[in-house]
Amino acid sequence: MIKAFKDPFGGIKGDQTFKSSSPFKIDKEQALKDIQNSIAKWKGKDKKKSSFFSKILKIKDLQNDSKASHWEYSDTNRQLINIHLFWSGRKIKTLYEVPKKKVLKTLNKIKIFYKNISGIRPDISNQLILDCYNQTAKNYNLPKKKISFKDQIEVKSFDPFEGLEGKTKKILNNDLFKDKKIALKEINLSIKIFNENFSKKKIDQNLRRKPKNFSQNFKTSPDHFEVYLYWGGILIREIKRVSQNKTKDALFSLKEFIENFDTQNPNLKDPLIKKMYLASKEKYRPKNKKQKLLSINEGGMSYWSYKQHKWIMGKFDAKNNKFIPPKKNL
Repeated sequence: MIKAFKDPFGGIKGDQTFKSSSPFKIDKEQALKDIQNSIAKWKGKDKKKSSFFSKILKIKDLQNDSKASHWEYSDTNRQLINIHLFWSGRKIKTLYEVPKKKVLKTLNKIKIFYKNISGIRPDISNQLILDCYNQTAKNYNLPKKKISFKDQIEVKSFDPFEGLEGKTKKILNNDLFKDKKIALKEINLSIKIFNENFSKKKIDQNLRRKPKNFSQNFKTSPDHFEVYLYWGGILIREIKRVSQNKTKDALFSLKEFIENFDTQNPNLKDPLIKKMYLASKEKYRPKNKKQKLLSINEGGMSYWSYKQHKWIMGKFDAKNNKFIPPKKNL
């Protein structure tokens, strides 16, 4: 009789649900589990409890709510919800104060978003997928990927939050924010002009206002265009000889690129973002004739804050006829 050997692990087996050892694929599988858990918690939050246990179970529900990775209450009345796109242990994007009736639909859209991500060749032309990929890379000390300008402006990207009512996080008004606001106004105008005057191959030589983000290659033909990214008053990047059909896509994608520009935490390792950043810095550099308001490099006391991304300047107190220097290290 053959003696059975004792299992040193007590019969415990490894989890076979993970189909790959690739970090990105593992994060995708975990994201699908987490979103399913968040959906289940949302569906179960309004189940009626017996009156005898209602108070105890309500406390338990509040504790369980905090464990949902993709949503949380944003107000004490529990009528508005913050919804997160959660990946690799981090909130990639958040929409704030979403009405309760929209939550389940949005959670299911996030689930679809996760399912459609390729674990082998993720589409990093989609900014959200790129952010997810780079979060995985950060956690596993892998090289991060960058999106090229060409890819960014020619691809329409799926956003699970698109068309959803909610609020974005309060943004501090810095010099980057000012230029982003201007750039969005210009791209919206450019899209409007293009749709009204060129979408049907119509040429209008008497436009009241010239678009900032595109121009015709040839005055007598609306078939080819040049597309421009302007920021801080200067041309940052351009593409030439773009077909009429692709120009429309390029303009919409350029709008998305500008909308995704993070004015609070810009990625200065990206050469394109850095060029835009420096354009804003130079544009708003103090040029006041009063010596003390000039930048430190010009003999004044103003300095650029890499924390707030704006120029920090002092001011003159006319009443007391004195100069109040700027606070340091802001």
